[in-house]
Amino acid sequence: MQNASREERKIKRTKRLKARLLPALLASLTLAILVALLVYFNIDKAYGIGTSAVIFTSFASSIFIMFITPSSRAAKPRRFVTSYLLAGIIGYLGSMALPFMPLFAAAGLVMFFMIIAMIITDSEHAPAAAIAFAFVLFRVGILGMIIIASAVAIILAIRF
Repeated sequence: MQNASREERKIKRTKRLKARLLPALLASLTLAILVALLVYFNIDKAYGIGTSAVIFTSFASSIFIMFITPSSRAAKPRRFVTSYLLAGIIGYLGSMALPFMPLFAAAGLVMFFMIIAMIITDSEHAPAAAIAFAFVLFRVGILGMIIIASAVAIILAIRF
């Protein structure tokens, strides 16, 4: 009896792996393209060492959600696009406030407004909050907005 149950679990794991193999490959390809984009634009040189790391981690989390858990609430294209659009705008505005307030205050305000904006627009996609924070932390400018828009377009193009 126990051997049958163990065998059934093994078959289930194998089927699950096979079903997720292509999405995993597409997710990996997507991240590789985004890394190439960030390297091409040399964002660390433009905004400081570490900028790309924060952006990579945010998009890596989003890619996992979009490709591996596509039926989840956070993987809906509208939520994904809206959250990153909000992150870019709110993060950019937060970076503009830095001459008038300390980093900790700007970062806290950006996170507050980011959460409120995602709730109001019903676009909760948590990894996007990291982008808003990166914009403040590294004072990311217009080039960052272009990169975010490009990355969102690439993820959607490969995912759908």
